[in-house]
Amino acid sequence: MEVHHEFEALDITTVEVAEGDVDALSDHDDIRFVEENIERSLDLPDTDPDNQIQEDLEAEQWKPWGIERVGALAAHERGETGCGVHVAVIDTGIDPTHEDLHANIGEGVAFVETTAESDAAWADDDGHGTHVSGTIAAVDNDFGVVGVSPSATLHAVKVLDDQGTGTDADIAAGIMHAARKGYDVANLSVGEPETTQTQTEAVKFAHEEGLLLVAATGNDGHPQVDYPADLDEVIGVSAIAKDDSLASFSNTGPEVNLTAPGTLVLSTMPGNQYGVMEGTSMATPHVTGSAALLAAHGLSNDEIRELLTASAENIGLGPDQQGSGLVNANAALEELEKLEGKALAK
Repeated sequence: MEVHHEFEALDITTVEVAEGDVDALSDHDDIRFVEENIERSLDLPDTDPDNQIQEDLEAEQWKPWGIERVGALAAHERGETGCGVHVAVIDTGIDPTHEDLHANIGEGVAFVETTAESDAAWADDDGHGTHVSGTIAAVDNDFGVVGVSPSATLHAVKVLDDQGTGTDADIAAGIMHAARKGYDVANLSVGEPETTQTQTEAVKFAHEEGLLLVAATGNDGHPQVDYPADLDEVIGVSAIAKDDSLASFSNTGPEVNLTAPGTLVLSTMPGNQYGVMEGTSMATPHVTGSAALLAAHGLSNDEIRELLTASAENIGLGPDQQGSGLVNANAALEELEKLEGKALAK
């Protein structure tokens, strides 16, 4: 058989075997479980193609509506930029040369091959990962856009190819890598309805290692949250529109923890371009960036989660739609200041 991934910490191995051998493996006393290595793919809502790439931005820096709506600009005015925080973008990769990102890009790793003309094996050949990255940590400069946490370090973990496709084990390997590297937060703007034990065990391992995982709830408009956003160890993020209504494509359910802007999101695209995309994939990095601002204060993954949910803004949607509410980075930081002040008073 051919071995694809060995997860020593989980005692799991991904192998390619003949279909006729599966039953024999399942019956073996020394094997805990056998499951299919499901193929995962990005499933974004339909977006007007005329909005997707914006060739000419104004000379000055743009402030995307979502960045302001989640209180990030107010946080920046307080000097909060996420400096020293490490964020894994588990996605299609990142454009390593983008003018608005390269100063914040750290290490990278690829679990699938790239077709991009780049020396970096983890270079983005789809666009999705670069767009997500801009919302998290586009540099605060005089051009382009600005991210929620503009001084955070981004680490590309390429688990999806140029078609936005990868296997469950590829994604699990990306999660394990981010946990083993000791990164603070990981953005997972990918999900599917089916659950697998391999990725579930990877998520639980990562959480125990201190990694905060933030994932998209899905874009089918169904009352069912995609996996892995439905896991207790993950912050599941739904999407809202500019008027604070639930985005029509956003999946909902009791596993939704927070909501964030997910329509007409302007961010970075490969080739020093900027474009608009939509989806819970675009909402998720608003929460990831907000988490990074808190991680700069040395908080644990559970402490960050508690602060984000406790300080979220109630925008009048149902709990299955908004969870605790709209993420608000500035409100979370204000809540942290109050807690620190009480601790000092004691």
